[in-house]
Amino acid sequence: RANTQVTMVMLQRVRCIPTILAASLAGRACAVGTVSVSGPKARMFKNGGHPLVFEGAIKRTENVQVGEAVDVLDGAGELIGWGVWNPHSLYRVRMLVPAIERDQLEHRSISEIVRRRLQAAASRRAACCLPSESTTAYRLVNSEGDRLSGLTVDVFGSTAVAISSALWLELRREAVEVALLELAGIETVVWRRSDGRLRTDGWNPPEASGTAEGEADGVGGGGGGEGGGGGGGACGPQAERPAPAPPVTVLENGLKYLVAPVLGQKSGFYCDQRDNRAMLAELCAGRRLLDLYCYSGGFSLAAAAAGATSTHGVDSSAAAIGLAQSNAALNGFGSVCEFSQSDVPAFLKREGVAESFDVVVCDPPKLAPSVKDLRRAGRKYRQINSLAMSAVRPGGLLLSCTCSAAMTQSGGFLPMLHEAATAAGRSLTVLRTSGPACDHTLHPCCPESNYLTAVLVQVS
Repeated sequence: RANTQVTMVMLQRVRCIPTILAASLAGRACAVGTVSVSGPKARMFKNGGHPLVFEGAIKRTENVQVGEAVDVLDGAGELIGWGVWNPHSLYRVRMLVPAIERDQLEHRSISEIVRRRLQAAASRRAACCLPSESTTAYRLVNSEGDRLSGLTVDVFGSTAVAISSALWLELRREAVEVALLELAGIETVVWRRSDGRLRTDGWNPPEASGTAEGEADGVGGGGGGEGGGGGGGACGPQAERPAPAPPVTVLENGLKYLVAPVLGQKSGFYCDQRDNRAMLAELCAGRRLLDLYCYSGGFSLAAAAAGATSTHGVDSSAAAIGLAQSNAALNGFGSVCEFSQSDVPAFLKREGVAESFDVVVCDPPKLAPSVKDLRRAGRKYRQINSLAMSAVRPGGLLLSCTCSAAMTQSGGFLPMLHEAATAAGRSLTVLRTSGPACDHTLHPCCPESNYLTAVLVQVS
């Protein structure tokens, strides 16, 4: 959730989708190059294995073109699968189709596989009962988890917000937008760019990019893992500056939220915490909640709906506080939900805050974008959580979260909480550890794309 340069454009449903798609497919027809993987390393990519082929695994290449389809072969020349080639990226090949998916091997059309992957992703969400009458905000595509490395898509009602963080997606943006508009219920596509990730993938973003907070999730796609790679080489089109669209009203577990698809943080709303908001709400009836780094007030509203006597949200962003206040009013919780614009550590040091709340949520922005940031981030996590624990009455609850993949995968989050408790003169009992909602899919051979950890503890 660090600051990221993004550019956006809105695309309305058009009647000529088949014509556009056919033209896109025809325009991408080309000879398929080959990438041979060294023998011992081929095993990790076989049978639908790891979806990202790094430079060190490659033995040789033939007839490869940036952004085009390539067959990935093992040392014996047998097909492992096919994907897209990018010599500028740390991820030289982003695998799109493993050889075990035989029904997807009859072509090497990237646009066609995008269409099929999006349809499969929609079916996967339908299996999770998304969307539903009570929830219209959800993650449709989660990068490697849905076999579209570098792409995340959140859906808000009839609006799909696509976040691109890979060069191959910029080269086929129109095909992605068209395929999204083919899906039932989607009428508008908003295209956002994670410029920092795109630069490391060889894309030179337009100079007139807008600014928003957040990145795409996934190893090859931003927020969830370590992206990056060598210098650039490909150029993008001129920046587009659409007028900001009006906020979209969505539902999450029956509550109404305003979402800003063009200007909001990340895609405009954090769908990943949906299940954790519902879980914590059940524990808040008759209790006082403190919601730290509250953004649009998700935890506060869920607690109020469950019968919390009061909630207090804190965020340093004036825009976030305004959005949270609007959401509280939209649901009739203006008398229950209070919000303060403040630096969180400064708020927690105020007189009267210590041991004042039955339940505290601490969900800071990404403090460790990569492994090299872990030591510095660990100090910040300990300071923030120690202060947050001091605000919990003895015997109360703390839900502490990290959205940093580096912290989640280090295994250091629980030890950090113990250290923070020691500094605060408290002791902890772990009640539950969870991750993101089920629409934030994971590739079984790419666990490094897991980024969110939420730990519920009792503070004594």
